[in-house]
Amino acid sequence: MNPSLDVIVTRPAPQDDAQAERLRQLVIKSGGHPIEVRTLAEAVTALRQSAQPLVLLSEQFDGSSALELIGLLRQCNKQAKIILLADTDNVSFLRQARSAGIFYHALEPRSEEDAQELLLALDSAAELCREQQQERRLWHRVADALS
Repeated sequence: MNPSLDVIVTRPAPQDDAQAERLRQLVIKSGGHPIEVRTLAEAVTALRQSAQPLVLLSEQFDGSSALELIGLLRQCNKQAKIILLADTDNVSFLRQARSAGIFYHALEPRSEEDAQELLLALDSAAELCREQQQERRLWHRVADALS
């Protein structure tokens, strides 16, 4: 993962400190820079300040369902890759989340297997961000050359 890549970690109020630390360590292990947010306002600010953030979005955050927030977060930063952390197998919920624009759905990392899955999702999202950054740089060079 690109070391300058911000990973915004939404932290719902009832989440225990051990789980928050586990997520933070996974982000660091993947090479990202964790930015913990506790409110929607903090999340929006972080999204606007980051060029290509990844978002670890909890199923419930700041009193709202993830389904209510995905579209809003994508409007704040269209480049954001949202990984939904939800311990659900509700097909309707997951279908709505995908159509709203999540990058990936993962379980909360309570086991080593879940943690490895989340690391793979973070790596995949980071690789996509790198490719998109390179593509934008290339188009900027082409535009400058043609100007």
